[in-house]
Amino acid sequence: MHTLSLREDRFLEVLRRLIALTPRLQNNPGAGLVPEERLAAQVVLETLAPHIQSGFIQAESLAAPGKESRPSLVLTVKGTGEGALGFVGAHFDVVPADEKGEGWERNPFALWEGPGGVLYGRGVTDCLGHVAVLTDLLAQLAERGVRPRRTLRVVLISNEEASDLPGLGLGYVAEQGRLKGLVGQPVYWLDSANFGPTLGTGGISQWELKVSGVGGHSGMPQNCVNALELAMAASLELARWFHARFPPTEDEKKYGFLSSSSLKATVVEGSNTKETKIPADVTVRGDLRLTPFYDLRTVREEVTGFMRELDARLERDEVIPGFPRTRTAAGKRGSLEFRFQGGGMEGIACRLDSPGLQALKEAMQAVRGVAPTPFSLTGSLPLVKDLQRQGCDVQITGFGEMAYYHAPNEQARLEDFRQGFSILRELLVRL
Repeated sequence: MHTLSLREDRFLEVLRRLIALTPRLQNNPGAGLVPEERLAAQVVLETLAPHIQSGFIQAESLAAPGKESRPSLVLTVKGTGEGALGFVGAHFDVVPADEKGEGWERNPFALWEGPGGVLYGRGVTDCLGHVAVLTDLLAQLAERGVRPRRTLRVVLISNEEASDLPGLGLGYVAEQGRLKGLVGQPVYWLDSANFGPTLGTGGISQWELKVSGVGGHSGMPQNCVNALELAMAASLELARWFHARFPPTEDEKKYGFLSSSSLKATVVEGSNTKETKIPADVTVRGDLRLTPFYDLRTVREEVTGFMRELDARLERDEVIPGFPRTRTAAGKRGSLEFRFQGGGMEGIACRLDSPGLQALKEAMQAVRGVAPTPFSLTGSLPLVKDLQRQGCDVQITGFGEMAYYHAPNEQARLEDFRQGFSILRELLVRL
């Protein structure tokens, strides 16, 4: 086990094949981009085929009937002793890339190897590089006939980059009982970057605000309520209230959160396309990111209550500082309809005194030669809190460049993945 190191030719070949598929792995159903994760899963299965056929690796492809094009993979290597160890969360889907619109310097859908071993392409870090590392690790265990002490379960998932959907992703894997063997065991979530360890993540809940105004001629504003201006004012009022009501906590400092809880608008939609027409209807959507020291359900209830009261203030014709006209000369008023979309996902604060975290820190120190630099962030991960509630020692790490997550010119260093492979090997040795 100690002699294993990243086989770079195989890693790069798997990663090259995966990134070539990313036009069909982009996940944004609202824009008509529905990924076909089976394509990426097939690359992994083809690479591991001899070892699956030999029985060294057990492989399951999991997706609900009718959703076979979007599977998750559960890959298991039986250990020599008791217990289990999970490497979970690396995913097949990617966020969309727009080469011209986002200013990519090169084709995002092809792996490009730059000077100094820098790898470019959509998914290099998030998260196809992790998929390729895990594929090489499993292949090498099988080729050497080396079994870890604990049974190793690798779970590669679909639909990580979009809202939870029935029959897909880690939720479906859990529904099928394939995570039961990890209950009470060390579980490492491999979908982060900068090594870390990542000690905590944020909860997320997406929201929608529908604003109804009164449309009309822009030269007769007394007869109108501008839905666009009202939407902007209402969303900013909500954000101001939210950040005052849910400020940074002392625990955030202890966990090294890079940002505190936030609520912001990110999408605006309206049907009006004429500059001299005041819009009557506008929809604003955005998200709530919540550090794990606040309860997501309680916060959602308070946010919804605040927006309900804000609309009631418009009904009472109150003057709200900073707001535009909310009622026409004839007495018609604008209105606000706010709702959260779906149930959201909770964040996690990993155990700081756990054997899993200690093993991860020791592995990083041994491989990288420097003490690790833990941090936390308000990015969100599915089901990690549920796994923790079930007694799993959930820890989070990842290899690559955090600055390029979901960003143009996504890139990572090959050296990061060399070290990442060795860290995973050390965890197999130490646990």
